[in-house]
Amino acid sequence: MIFNSRKRKLGLATGIIAGSLLLAACDDGSMNADLRVIHASDDAPPVNVRVGKRTLISDLDYAESSGYVAVRSGTKKVAVEAIIPGGNANVIEVKRFKFERDTRYNILAVNKTADIAPLVVEETAAEPDLDEVAIAVVHAAPGVGMVDVYVTGPNDLLNGTTPTFTFDFEGVVDAGALPAGSPYRIRVAGMGETDPDDPANLAYDSGTLDLSGFAGDKILLAALLSENETEKAASPIKLLAANDIAQVELLDSGTLVGARVVHLSPDAGTLAGGPVEVFATSAALPGTVELIPAFSYEDIVPAGGATYVPVPSGDYVFNVAADGAGVPGVFTSPSLTLSTGLEYSVIAAGLVGGGPDFTLLATADHNRSIVTQSSVKIVHGAPAAGLVDVFVTPAGVYSAAQVIAGDAGAPLLDDFAFADITDYVSVPPGNYDIRVIAGGAAAIDVPNFALTPGLVATVIARQADGVGSPSPFNVVLLTN
Repeated sequence: MIFNSRKRKLGLATGIIAGSLLLAACDDGSMNADLRVIHASDDAPPVNVRVGKRTLISDLDYAESSGYVAVRSGTKKVAVEAIIPGGNANVIEVKRFKFERDTRYNILAVNKTADIAPLVVEETAAEPDLDEVAIAVVHAAPGVGMVDVYVTGPNDLLNGTTPTFTFDFEGVVDAGALPAGSPYRIRVAGMGETDPDDPANLAYDSGTLDLSGFAGDKILLAALLSENETEKAASPIKLLAANDIAQVELLDSGTLVGARVVHLSPDAGTLAGGPVEVFATSAALPGTVELIPAFSYEDIVPAGGATYVPVPSGDYVFNVAADGAGVPGVFTSPSLTLSTGLEYSVIAAGLVGGGPDFTLLATADHNRSIVTQSSVKIVHGAPAAGLVDVFVTPAGVYSAAQVIAGDAGAPLLDDFAFADITDYVSVPPGNYDIRVIAGGAAAIDVPNFALTPGLVATVIARQADGVGSPSPFNVVLLTN
């Protein structure tokens, strides 16, 4: 199965370094300081951070930590370079920034982009033994408000007990050193919740946590906003555990997978004599399950192309069969791993009765909205089109004839082949004309296509079905 899962690089918004000026002090420049940046702004664009002439932090994504980066102490020029559509631009320049030796700087970019601010926090003061983990916890989830946090054993009851701590947005708690080999469970409820044992009253439940991999480490545990609808269905927050060099996301234990399926095989319905069925087999399911009982050309499940069906994570094999024929049917996919918290689009494409052969194109959808851009992924799902060139130009600037004549310059995608799936392309929000050129003609001409701020779109080229409708070539749009 063709599977595209590359995560696009997003990152911190502007203003991140300015707040850390409060930490600067003079020194003799003989030793290093350390800088760690955590991206905690869920709708913000990416940045690189330069200190002096060196880029020390690149392409930091949401819910990522840079890890500690050594900075030679002394006075340095610090520049924050925003990664935006059309090219990078310095948004902050601090010409004389003083790094103090033997100091570890922790800066989180918090809040929504419109109100983004740097939050400077101290790591835990505890020094863990080799069999301990030392933890500081920071509330970096705007809008969640004051919460009670319980850190317990996996099966401990909460009703009638005192929360381990209570804090609000931007609050920081030093939890000290804990035995790393013991299993833990972290549960979060609204402040004052009287029945936290009821799962419906919890904002977050980690399930059983094994922290033994952090033995001997200091970690910063940050509560962040969930970033897609599948994560949000389980909890408004997730936790990010960052040690000196890496990080791991701790999703709510009820988090599932988001899946949607699109039927774009032109001849499957004709050869099957009607709609097809789709089955799934996985250890995560009770045997083989009929996912879609009747699936026709251009159908999207769930309907509309903007939502997903929740399914358990695991390894899946899909079968496509004529209605009533059952498994194995006309196609059995290779095994596909669906990971917790991610969202996937699976596209039935190709020809059952010829070539290119019928297949399932699976792609991971990274649906975090970035307010400064639109994010577009393109899929070639039209087998009759062959190799094509794809042009995306500002609306109304070039006619289709001018694009074919070369007046619009080079295509966005050159020699784009059936079953190809691009990475996400970041573009400035606005209206665009999309042309797909095949054999010297505009096979697809979509004028004035609106790409709004924060939109994440998958555009699939498709052709007519086996009985000549709909129109010969067009696009199917899936969004966040």
